[in-house]
Amino acid sequence: MRSRALLVFLLIGCQVPIEPDGGVVDAGARVDGGSLVDAGVDAGLIAEPVCLPALVIDADKADAGRQFLFAGQVGGQLVPRLAFDNLWRVWTTVPPADVPRALRERYGFAAPLTPNDGLPMGFRADGAQVRVDCLVCHAGEVAGQTVVGAGNNRVDLELFIDDLKTLARSFGFTPPNPPALRTGARGVNDIIGMTMQLAIRQQTPPGPVNTEVGFQDAPAWWTLADKTRIYADGSGPQTAHRTMMATQLAFGATQPELERLEPEYIALREYLLTLKAPAWPFAAPPTDAVSRGRALFRERCTTCHRDDRCERAESTLVARETVGTDAERSVKYGPNEVALIAASWFGQGQSYRSTASYSAPSLRGVWASAPYLHNGSVPTLEAVLDSSKRPRFFRVLGTSRAEYDELAVGLKVEVLSAAPVMPPRAERSWVYDTTKVGLGNQGHLFGDALTPSERQDVLAFLKTQ
Repeated sequence: MRSRALLVFLLIGCQVPIEPDGGVVDAGARVDGGSLVDAGVDAGLIAEPVCLPALVIDADKADAGRQFLFAGQVGGQLVPRLAFDNLWRVWTTVPPADVPRALRERYGFAAPLTPNDGLPMGFRADGAQVRVDCLVCHAGEVAGQTVVGAGNNRVDLELFIDDLKTLARSFGFTPPNPPALRTGARGVNDIIGMTMQLAIRQQTPPGPVNTEVGFQDAPAWWTLADKTRIYADGSGPQTAHRTMMATQLAFGATQPELERLEPEYIALREYLLTLKAPAWPFAAPPTDAVSRGRALFRERCTTCHRDDRCERAESTLVARETVGTDAERSVKYGPNEVALIAASWFGQGQSYRSTASYSAPSLRGVWASAPYLHNGSVPTLEAVLDSSKRPRFFRVLGTSRAEYDELAVGLKVEVLSAAPVMPPRAERSWVYDTTKVGLGNQGHLFGDALTPSERQDVLAFLKTQ
């Protein structure tokens, strides 16, 4: 894989900017001086939410962006098709009966929506080569269906890259030496740490730079229109469309190639703004429970999260000490790391900043974006709202409709008493070990004060979002 420019390798960087930086609301900066908890209780006294103007979307440009995403040359050439089709040789001597399915199952790639030449979602044939694009991480299987814009919570890119290297060596080739991509669990990677590793190969950093920054999963694309700041810590403005482009450097694209493609990526941004959250696919929750849950949500949750009365609302940053979730990402991605990105072509003219906070996401389509918290450490929404139900070690059972937890809203999992000792590499990342640095499942205790019936009402409401 070639890389001549600063790699801002953020798979979540396929998130797209939509308007000039409007700033953020700090959840702790209440006009009455109250704490976040106090503000949440008092939020019910606010008659009307403060909403942002609706977006105006260019339909023609959005259509061009859709064509580019699904049919254009979005990414660089990753690997010869012959090598891709023979990856099974790394883990077995007998070809699987269904090679495309075997590849999807081993690496966690989503099933394609079209025949796609036998390739999984996010890959495409280009002559004798295979290209990769944003959909490898931003199209996931949810309740048995592949959903464009859902974060892929099963992908293990580290295993995929390691197997490609092993295959190359077995045939006498010297594989490339890209920066290490650490996978903490399926769908959860230290993408920004990889960014920093490649960045310091290309330019002198302004000071010491962390190259292990913490794990995070890919957020839902359909919430892009709700935001003014992007990334787990709100460090990037929504105008920073070049961050999306930079992901392709990791897969063989060069900066000059990406500069030529910039108009297409601007159109792609427009298309992503049209994406809507999938509807709850199971039985509709009782209307009385939804009504009670809506009232509770507006009273307790809209201090941080988008009010459902708003089509769009300001991004809210919550100090890491206040939200209490795993701090690794917000601590390790500080001023020096931000400055390194801001100095590159990909950060040119944009207001990147270190926030020491986490951005409270919009909860539109939240049922389809499990696992939860910025690092994917909590498998269900019920456990987000009741910290006593968060397993320390768990294995996700699957992605079929039968393997979705309707009651708890999220992933059905096998709860483990401890992390397996020295499992095979392909099995290791299936286990979420929340004792790992960067994978902690602590914090966000705001739902613990709800009664069990109130919690179920809030969940009923969230199913409708």
